[in-house]
Amino acid sequence: MAVVNAADKNPTVLRQLRYGNVERVLQVLRRQGPSSRADVATATGLSRTTLSGIVGQLLADGVVTEEPAGPPSGRGRPVHRLTLNPRSAQAIGIEVGRERITVAIANAAHEVTAFAGTHHAQRSGAREQAGAALELLRELAAREGIDLAGLGGVGIGTPGPGDTTGGPGDATGGPEDTTRGPADTTGATSPAAGVPRHRQTVADAVAEALDVPVLADNNTRLAALGEAIWGAARGAGDALHLTLSYGIGGGLVAGGLLFRGAQGAAGELGHISVDVDGPRCWCGGHGCLEQVAAVPALLRAAGRRSWGRFTQALAAGGETERAAVERAALAVGRALAAASSTANPRRIVLGGEVAELGPVFLGPVEDAFRRYTATRVQHGVELVPAALGERSGALGALALVFHESPLLAGYATAAAAAPEESAGEAATHAS
Repeated sequence: MAVVNAADKNPTVLRQLRYGNVERVLQVLRRQGPSSRADVATATGLSRTTLSGIVGQLLADGVVTEEPAGPPSGRGRPVHRLTLNPRSAQAIGIEVGRERITVAIANAAHEVTAFAGTHHAQRSGAREQAGAALELLRELAAREGIDLAGLGGVGIGTPGPGDTTGGPGDATGGPEDTTRGPADTTGATSPAAGVPRHRQTVADAVAEALDVPVLADNNTRLAALGEAIWGAARGAGDALHLTLSYGIGGGLVAGGLLFRGAQGAAGELGHISVDVDGPRCWCGGHGCLEQVAAVPALLRAAGRRSWGRFTQALAAGGETERAAVERAALAVGRALAAASSTANPRRIVLGGEVAELGPVFLGPVEDAFRRYTATRVQHGVELVPAALGERSGALGALALVFHESPLLAGYATAAAAAPEESAGEAATHAS
């Protein structure tokens, strides 16, 4: 497989042409359903020779099937129709969180056909996490009877800013930084590309194992993408997404587009300072929201070692736990007020373990948000809980691979050029 260079998101023109032609055939079958080769040739404008080669490879990979449409007419051969194989994986979405790995599989029709998740050791390295994700993927495919032979690409979400691509032998991320704790790994970046080394290592390991292109991005921004396409932010042209988990991150949909920022750090709401005299954060700031409202911060404040024990005590009326939650809710409400004065969202989506505490947390958050936000800005803003739960990041990673949503306009991706495009034009187009 050709390596996708992280410094140049477009592969070679020949690869673009090949990928583009395959995608055009698949798009016809998605749109028209079962179709004859003649119908596909007419719809795509591809020559018989080119189409024959593409169809032959898709049949060999199990991405499509071809069967007679009916009995032969007269002396002629029966018409055969090409159909997308619902049991063939076309794209994989993976989220490697701090304590959980989730995997989603979609077929060539862009239907999500399988999903699974598993916990992993918090301090496991990037290669161990990639191995765990691959093991989960293969177990899921075997259990559901899904063929991975025709896999076209993988999307991955991990903590940290920036995006990256992966391919066998692509070492732009440099050696993995194993000297940091799990929270600090989100700050370890590649000297060459500004990409977290951890993410680059995971992407490279998955790309090498599956021999397919890999696109990766911040997991909470991909969760925002998932919620915007399938979940609680669907239909909101301007939305703010906040994930409150073992870290805090978010995503911003502005004017119908997922906004990534100049260095890929848009949506880092966890590092808004809510207490200028607060403790120093791993990011270099002081009193960041993550130091008050993330799961570890709540555990510290309540003197608890596990989130399960914390939630049990809270449900039983624990005053220390309730005070920690109220303090966190006030900080989140004020941070959202500050972000909304800039972003002016129509909808704010709150996800992650802390948001899943329900009204005991979400109620005080909304109260603080309304109290600290200008009347004109807060008018019409909805605060809603996330709808997709642990699926959001993996689903967003799938969308990153398909690059089909208008939300991704302007996002870098492995380009798919049409045959008529010149080399110069192909280098400027995404799929």
